[in-house]
Amino acid sequence: MQNLKLLSLSEIQHVLSRLGEPPFRAEQVLEWVYRGVTAFSEMTNLPKSLRQKLSENFFIAGLTPSCVLGSSEVERAQTVKFLFSLDDGREIETVLIPDFKSDAQKRLTVCVSSQVGCAMACKFCATGYMGFTRNLTVGEIVGQVEVAAQWGKTHWNQRLTNLVFMGMGEPMLNFERVMEAVYILTSHRYPFQIGERHITLSTVGIVSGIYRLAEMPSKINLAISLHSAIEAKRRDLMPIAHEVSLAELRRALIAYYAKTQREIFIEYLLLDGINDSEEDARALIKFARSVPSKINLIDYNPIANIDYRRTCDERKARFRALLHEAGLFASVRRSRGKDIDAACGQLATRSISSKRLQPVLKMRSE
Repeated sequence: MQNLKLLSLSEIQHVLSRLGEPPFRAEQVLEWVYRGVTAFSEMTNLPKSLRQKLSENFFIAGLTPSCVLGSSEVERAQTVKFLFSLDDGREIETVLIPDFKSDAQKRLTVCVSSQVGCAMACKFCATGYMGFTRNLTVGEIVGQVEVAAQWGKTHWNQRLTNLVFMGMGEPMLNFERVMEAVYILTSHRYPFQIGERHITLSTVGIVSGIYRLAEMPSKINLAISLHSAIEAKRRDLMPIAHEVSLAELRRALIAYYAKTQREIFIEYLLLDGINDSEEDARALIKFARSVPSKINLIDYNPIANIDYRRTCDERKARFRALLHEAGLFASVRRSRGKDIDAACGQLATRSISSKRLQPVLKMRSE
């Protein structure tokens, strides 16, 4: 028996074709699945014969968190981290970030994983030290959002407003499944209905994925994890830079903007004494002027056994001021959930959190 909820729309279409059913039934099946139905007998707009076939070959079960942690932040609502144990025993983490400035301005963001572990081995990221295990299925991606959405509704009576693919893994290396999940999460057919412009996909710089995203009809946002615009420094921090130069990345971003006319988000983690000098700021200014962009400056969040330090407030303010003086928009992203290892760069499942971290780089996609 196979869990139907782990399958994508295209995979269900293939299943139905094998069963001698027309492909349009796949949308009907998936609509029932994400309405919370777990018994095929309740899928009343399907022929009885099909319901019988499905019940003989499939079951329906969503993701269930094995652990839920709430931060100790003094906020109107706490950041929440979910640990999910998957069917094969692997684990992933998902973060739900409430931002309720007032009753009139409420924002609820879910940070979603796309892979078990990550092959990119960025030196400042805990997930990168796990290495890569496998890509998540469409159902495992959507399932994280489903649990987070239910939590927001139950605890805060608030629907999800934003989604970021900034959890575990490199989403461009699971491109097809990520984009199929985006369809389910944005389509009017399903209960999530998150606006495309409120979804952001973050990549370390997989240029093939950037070109592919530019050709997609989807209007989701693109974020680039840059962290240095000086070639040697970026190569030291991010092994992907040995394969993709800043010039190649710049060309891909220029092509992306020419095709989509959508500005790009540049993620820049400030590390004390490493990438926070005036020289670093000037290099970032030069790179960011290639295409319309917004820069998010990120504080480093501590990771066990890693010696990087957070840039001090004075140095951070000077760095930001240089960007502003150059006419660039730069904001400082506020870290949430540091005390439960839910902040940027801290996601690593509990099974490896107490081990000494060893970086692994192995480019993988399915």
